[in-house]
Amino acid sequence: MDQAKAEQIVNELQFITRVIFSGEVSEFKPSATLLEKSIKPSERPFIKKDASGHALYFIVQGKAGVYIGQPERIIVPEKRTVGEMSMISTVINAFGNRATLESRTADVYAEEPMQVIVFNYSPLVEILKEPDPAFRKFRHQILINLNRIMFRKLMEVNSNYINMLLNYGLTQEASLTKYPSQIVEDINRFLKKMRTIPNISVSPHDMRGILIREGEPNPALVFLHEGKVKISKLIKDEETEQEERFELDITEAPMIIGESSILNVGAISTAQVETVDKVIGYRIGVQILLRHLQRYPDMFEDFFKLLLELNYFRTVNMMQKTTNL
Repeated sequence: MDQAKAEQIVNELQFITRVIFSGEVSEFKPSATLLEKSIKPSERPFIKKDASGHALYFIVQGKAGVYIGQPERIIVPEKRTVGEMSMISTVINAFGNRATLESRTADVYAEEPMQVIVFNYSPLVEILKEPDPAFRKFRHQILINLNRIMFRKLMEVNSNYINMLLNYGLTQEASLTKYPSQIVEDINRFLKKMRTIPNISVSPHDMRGILIREGEPNPALVFLHEGKVKISKLIKDEETEQEERFELDITEAPMIIGESSILNVGAISTAQVETVDKVIGYRIGVQILLRHLQRYPDMFEDFFKLLLELNYFRTVNMMQKTTNL
């Protein structure tokens, strides 16, 4: 693939990322990578679990139904996406040093006539595997955009989990999530490398109380070395207008949290993170972190690969919790 073609594909990925975050579809030139399509309702899924995937779908009109084993399909309304889990697992598998992940994690049906934008993500793998140093800028842009899409998906899955709790009248205490050893080892390795960067203060220290406040801007990432944190979200009952805090997860060090600040700079935190007993770690401002990582392109790439895989497994974990309700 030549650089001009790679640039076109990256521009189309950036286009679909903007659409996903804004919900607004501007005019675009259809191509083999990006096109519009109509999907009719059927008893057969247009995305089949465990099948090989190659496309992300943004729903312009209509509704999709996602079946991951729960009694009823989860309805995905317009201005949302399906197929992003396949895209991310395909990219992670392409790195070569990861266990093979399932391409499709759910069956997806058209609940009514749908109009969608289809992004064919197959060329992304080709760009990511390209050894030419001139393609590094494209790889970095791809990883950042995929992280933004994956984080958006995680927020939706968290909301689906809470909605299921509300629908069934359940209360659920957060449980400790155990991540694959490969992710834990990679986080530890990255944290050690961070301490070798000159002129950046990364000395771990005691951290207590609320580390990230929901509903407030969070300008920094938090790196945990020891201990546990609890992640929760505040939900308002539409009928009573009373607010209730739902526990989502307990995460154990080593870990990176608060990544929304680097994937959507200036964003308001969508969840609360607080310490559980004794926690050792440190904060780093987003701009400071990016400025230092850009001096070390390999670390920059490793960081966003790590975030991508981390949020993939966070999302899979929350989907499994939803299925088990």
